[in-house]
Amino acid sequence: MDHEIVVRPIETARELDSVMEIYRTQKALLGFFPDEAFKQRADAKQIFIAWSGGNATGYVLFATNQRYEVRINHLCVKAEFRSRKIAKQLIAALVAAYPDRSRIRLNCRADYDAANVYRRLGFSELRRFPGRKQNGSELISFGLAINETPLFDALDDPSDTATVLCDTMVCIDIEDPNRPHHKASSGLRADWLADGINLKVAPEVMADLGRQDEPLRSEMISAVKNGWDQVAADHLEVEQQLREVRHIMGEPKDDSSASDQRHIAIAAAVESAAFVTRDEEILSFREPILCSLGLRLLSPSEFITQYDSVLNSHRYQFRELSRSGIERTRVRSVDEFDLNFFIDQTDGEHLKSFRAALDAMLADPREWEIYRVHSRTNENIALIAIRIVCDGGRQICRIRLNRCLLGTRFGRVLAEYLADQPLGAWRSGERRVVTITDPCPSPLILDACLRRGWIPADRSLWRISLPGCWTQDGLQAELSSLRDSCNVPEKVTKQALRFVTLDHSAAGTESKTQRLEQLIHPGKADFGQLPNWVIPIRPRWAQELFDFRLWDLPLLDPDTSLVINPDSVYYKRPRNSPTASLGRILWYVSGDENKGGGRVRACSALTRRVAGTVKILFREFQRFGVYEWRHLMEHFKDPDASGIAIEFSSTELFENPVSRDDVNDILESHGMKRQIFASAVAIPDAAFHAIYVRSLRNET
Repeated sequence: MDHEIVVRPIETARELDSVMEIYRTQKALLGFFPDEAFKQRADAKQIFIAWSGGNATGYVLFATNQRYEVRINHLCVKAEFRSRKIAKQLIAALVAAYPDRSRIRLNCRADYDAANVYRRLGFSELRRFPGRKQNGSELISFGLAINETPLFDALDDPSDTATVLCDTMVCIDIEDPNRPHHKASSGLRADWLADGINLKVAPEVMADLGRQDEPLRSEMISAVKNGWDQVAADHLEVEQQLREVRHIMGEPKDDSSASDQRHIAIAAAVESAAFVTRDEEILSFREPILCSLGLRLLSPSEFITQYDSVLNSHRYQFRELSRSGIERTRVRSVDEFDLNFFIDQTDGEHLKSFRAALDAMLADPREWEIYRVHSRTNENIALIAIRIVCDGGRQICRIRLNRCLLGTRFGRVLAEYLADQPLGAWRSGERRVVTITDPCPSPLILDACLRRGWIPADRSLWRISLPGCWTQDGLQAELSSLRDSCNVPEKVTKQALRFVTLDHSAAGTESKTQRLEQLIHPGKADFGQLPNWVIPIRPRWAQELFDFRLWDLPLLDPDTSLVINPDSVYYKRPRNSPTASLGRILWYVSGDENKGGGRVRACSALTRRVAGTVKILFREFQRFGVYEWRHLMEHFKDPDASGIAIEFSSTELFENPVSRDDVNDILESHGMKRQIFASAVAIPDAAFHAIYVRSLRNET
């Protein structure tokens, strides 16, 4: 008797065990996948399981990426349950769960029977490319459209994929099937990873192999020459990175350790997404290397487990804390650090009860995520506990600063940063409601939240994130729906609705429109009188003011307070600057396209425009600190020269920067001439929204 097939995300440890049992029956075809990676995908609700009559019959394991795709890693059905359309129902569940994604994509070997199965499931062949496994067959990349969002007709050029460097031992592990670590290391060449990373070695590998005994030496030298790509790095850049590596790790003890350090320096010089090694001594330096060089040191299993987060942060480092001298770590045990720094003794909070609450959260990792923020000099900076709500919302139940930071400049800036984006709890491509329910939050954070669009209600702070561009009617309907759902207090939706229903067509309502966009950030109101400007900025200043994706000074140790500050200022000559005090800014980064230039890369809220002499402006705004007096003198020449200070906030980096040609095509379609953006250019509201919408599309 056939039972009904039920497909849903896995919810319990028992269900995860069932999935892993199915995986083990097909491991030879699916390839190595670490247990921890299964657990993380389960925590992220990225494993769907199919049930029939109490039996686990199959599963699909997947991830979502910055291109608005759903990427399938495993689609597996038990042999005895095949021919019952279970795979079709697993795919249908993915389509239903991610209606806003552009497509589902996966890789499959051309010689596997599954290739024909995917065709029968409606997948189209996108392209073929060589597999990277030993004796690997040709791979086929398949795609299935989910909606009408413009899709990639072809995959990204391989040169755009992230480089991952392997050390010599991992390289040998992969090439020699008799080594004990062969299976784990070979997971780096799994089919599903094949078009996501370029697995390479540094030229230094030849020196390492030359020290091996025969016949291993000759066999491996031949294998590397014939089967591995080697990176090419600038010699001076490598030497510069090597000095920093030796400052962290100390002078090498022998030829082997000298080679290890050079491997790391080369990986940093070529901006590798990660350096993969099994050497425990090297891995013990992972934190200082990440802070100073921005390079991740990972074991093969760790890389596979953290693949999505590594690649996303490598490509789109939105104010990533690791590049600013501080780092966040997911807490696994309350014994990892001193909780005494985070309890509020003045309000009667006790260490015992605080610890018990965190222990209870850690016991349920599918519902709770706890993070610790730390630096090179202080392992106790901030603590954040986030509850994942079933409807996709986030509840921040603990958000604390180290009490030693209270009253300090760094503490104030860190509070503003956490209020602006509490470790990704609300900044995402999804509509989301976030609440702060901490009974004793840090006063600095409370003050910062009230300045940044959080609304107090029901003894909590609330924030609504509504990405995209909204018409007045559409936004009113969305907020009314939230109100009627009873999931959001009426006070919260009422305040937002009050701004929506205002007459935004009248002059003088710009501040009301800007406040509305702050309440729904990163959403944009497709109505109102906010002026819009495209402002050119050099890559040097873009990287220091807001965009770490352009970071090309790995040895620069910026003042963390400046780097993470959500508010900043930019100086311009009066004739080259906006003429309004409020509005929106599209940042056009000038310069070499190969270094991120020639594109609109970000959007900010223009919150203030101040005119005056350069020396007066510098005194008023030097607290932002990115610019030194010499920088202004290089640009303006005279301290009494006239200048404009442009204060901005709520910067949103575009996942898909818009090229100058595309921007000009949009401007032409709205009756404007093509621009070279030598100075600030005012653009109509409709053109701004067209450029903004273009940045959300997933096209290369």
